[in-house]
Amino acid sequence: MIKDVIIDIKGTQENDEGKNVIELNTEGRFGSKDGEYFLSYDEGELSGLGNVKTVLVVRPDHSVLLTRSGSLESRFEIEAGKRSLSAYHTPEGEMMLGFYGESVEHDLSEEGGNISMVYTIDSNLELVSRNTVKISVRGAQ
Repeated sequence: MIKDVIIDIKGTQENDEGKNVIELNTEGRFGSKDGEYFLSYDEGELSGLGNVKTVLVVRPDHSVLLTRSGSLESRFEIEAGKRSLSAYHTPEGEMMLGFYGESVEHDLSEEGGNISMVYTIDSNLELVSRNTVKISVRGAQ
C-alpha cells in the first residue's frame, strides 16, 4: 500500500572546503512490496537542486538505490562495503562518479521509520565528499 508521508531529511556533505548541511522537510509517498520499501519526493528549490524528483528503493539487503529525474538526473546505489559507478547528468554536462557505501541502516516498517547512510563520492578515484544522510518517514497528519 502506498501512502502519503512526511519526510525529514538531514544531509551533511564534508570535503576539503568544509561542511555543508542541508535539511529538508517535505511531503512524499511511501510504500513496500516484496520486502523493498519505496520512498518518493520532490526536492524543490529548498534543497538547491531545482525541479528534481527523487525515488529511493531500500532493499532487503540494506542497499539503497537512489534515482533522480528532472533538472538533474542520476541513478546510483549505496551498499555498505561496495563501490559503484554512475553517470551524473547536470545542466552543465555529464560526469562519471564513484559511490562507496560506508554504512546503510534502516528500521523501516509499514508505518515508516528511519534510514541512515554514510557514503563517499569520488571522481577518477579522487575524493569529492563524504556524505551522511538521515531520513525520517512518518505518516501525514
